Order: sequence, then structure tokens, then C-alpha cells
Amino acid sequence: MDHQLKVNLAVLAMMAALFVAGTALYQVVWRGQLRPALRTHVLNRLRVGWVRIHSQLTARVVGPAHSVLPGLVTGLPPHRNLVDPCVSRWAKGFLRETPVRLGFLALLTVAVWREADIRAAWNRQGPAPGNLDPVESLINGCVDATKWIIFVLPTKVPETPVQLWESPTEAVGLLRTPIVALLLCYAAFLLLPAALALVGLNPLIPRRDQRRLAAESEQRNWPVVLLTLCAVHCGRTHAQLRERGPLELPHVSTKRAERVIRQAWKTRHERVRRHQRRELKIHAARVVAVLRKAEARQHQDPDEALRTMATLLATMAHRYAEGRTGQLLDERQMEGVEPVADRSWLRLVISGVLIVGVLLALSRSGLPEIATGPFVSLLILGVFALVYRGRLPGPADLVDIVRGADRR
Repeated sequence: MDHQLKVNLAVLAMMAALFVAGTALYQVVWRGQLRPALRTHVLNRLRVGWVRIHSQLTARVVGPAHSVLPGLVTGLPPHRNLVDPCVSRWAKGFLRETPVRLGFLALLTVAVWREADIRAAWNRQGPAPGNLDPVESLINGCVDATKWIIFVLPTKVPETPVQLWESPTEAVGLLRTPIVALLLCYAAFLLLPAALALVGLNPLIPRRDQRRLAAESEQRNWPVVLLTLCAVHCGRTHAQLRERGPLELPHVSTKRAERVIRQAWKTRHERVRRHQRRELKIHAARVVAVLRKAEARQHQDPDEALRTMATLLATMAHRYAEGRTGQLLDERQMEGVEPVADRSWLRLVISGVLIVGVLLALSRSGLPEIATGPFVSLLILGVFALVYRGRLPGPADLVDIVRGADRR
């Protein structure tokens, strides 16, 4: 008994000594030396770099707007309004979400090249054909994909560049499995807020913080950036008209701005009551009609057309920043204009018909199975690019910002 008591006392004394030593190390080493050094040499430099990049990205949009538009655009408020803060919030959201997008892209790339390993692992762990349950299979698939991403993927990453360099054709497999797995994980991520609300955990995030995060999101502030860049492009094209003459004048298109205008009321407001949606849609269609009418006048009076387009686009950017999605333009600016119908549903139907038709033809062509996945992916991208043309957001949007809207 005495021996056991001595052992327990020795263990307690050892634990107390370890606790005291750990506390001393924490106070002296971590808080006294490592933490200040880490904050000075790493965190402060990262913070300064973040602020510098954020300021440069914001200046790429705000700078040209302040230098080009004031002498061309008329009818805007004389004071500096909410456009600059919206651009700043967009830049902050873009920089915050870019690492996540790059990580997701890298993950998707590695998963595509290691598709054979994913299929083999899923086939080994799959249930018996007679005991399949759709819901259970869906849940198990998400769990297996998550386990593979966490435990197996890090061990496969170093081998992927070597395999890609030595035998790129053998590394290409069917893309269905990794894409479906990633889409399921992405769908679960999208459904997470709804699940939290159902179980009563949504109030864990204060409503004020929810509104702040929504207001600072990249998607909500992107229309201001795009409309401002389009207005700057019109202003710079107008300057080229004076310098080079009308024969060398490039045609200014507003296709990208039209898509933003039609979706402005959805992007700006979280919830819109059903009886208000029709009015907002009609207003957006009339605004698009006014913009198209001004664009068509480039072949009649380029000088006046470019001035009008720059004024319209800058006005819409300011109105959107002020939350006035139901009054992007004044009524006097839309007199005698009929709404332009939105044919996006028709383009979606045409895309689906083309994809299904080509897939049916592909199934009868005898193409090797290993080439089916990459071909289908390229086919889907090609069909959407063909049908939607300039209406899909592309890399040119970011190129315009990096180059200070030189190409818009």
C-alpha cells in the first residue's frame, strides 16, 4: 500500500513538474521570444503585403475611373459615393477567396489524374449489388471521398508530376468519378447553412455579422467593378476616337454588362418577394434595351454613343452601389423603350440538346473508354462557350483589372 502511494505521489509530482516546466516554457520561450518574433517577421510582413496587394487591386479600378470618367460622364453625384468602398470590398473578397479556389483547382487536377486509384478504392469498399440503398450509397460515397482526400491524396501528390511526365496518356482516366465526388462534397458545403438553420445552429453567427459578410462578398460587389470597367472602356475608346479617328475605332460591346444588369436584383438583395420580382425583371430588361440602343448608335454617331454608354454604365454602377436595383436608370432615360426578353433558358435548352446529341453519337462511335471522360469535358465547355459566347465570365475580366481596364 505504501509502495503504491509512493508511486502515485511520484506520478503527481512528475505531472506538476511538467506543468510548471511547460508553463515556464510557454511564458519565456513562446510569449517572450517566438511569438514577438513571429509577429514581427512573419505576420506583420504578411499583413503589409496583403494591404499593398489590396490597395493595388483597388487602384486598378478606382484610378482609371477617377481619371477618365469625370470629363466624359455627366449627371453623377459631385461627391465621392459608395463605388470606391464597393470596389475595395470586392478586392478584399477576391483576395480572400482566391487561395480557396486555387486549392480546389489543384485538388480537382490531382483527383483527375489519380482517378484510377479512386475507382479501385471505391470498388474494394463498395457494398454488395443486392444491398444497395441510394441514400446510404450517397452518404458512404461522400464519406469515402472525404477520407480519400484527407488520408490518401497527400501521399499521392508527389507521384502525380512524375507519372504525368513519364506516361501522361496512362494517367488519364474517366472523369466521372472524381467530378461526381467533388460535386457531392460541394453540394454538402452549399447545404450546410440550411442544415444549421434546421437544427437551430444558425443563430451562432450573429445577424449583424451575417449581413457584414454578405456585404463584403466578392459576388455582391462584382457588378460595381464590371460596370465601372465597362464605363472606363467607353471613356478610353472615346479618347482614341479623338486621337486616331473613327476608322481605327474598335467596337465596344456591352454583353458582359447585360448579364450583370439582369442579375443585379438577385445579387444585391438576399430575399425579394415574389410580387416584386416581376417589376425588377421588367426594369432590368428595359435597362438592357436602353444600353443596346446606345451601343447600336456607334455606327451612326460614335462620339455621342460612347458618351451615352459611359454615362449609362457609370450611373448604373452608382445606383447599384446605393442599393437602387429598381432604379438603375431614370424613367426619362428609358422613355419609348420596350423590354428585351431574356433568352437564357433557351440557350440552356439548346446546350442540353447539343450535349445529349453528341453523347449519343459518341456512344456509337467506338471511342476508347479512356478517352471518353476528357472528350466529354471538352465537349461541355465547347458547347457552353459556343452557345453563350461572351456572356460567360472569363479570364478577360481579371485581365482588365490587372491591366487597369486597358482592354475593356
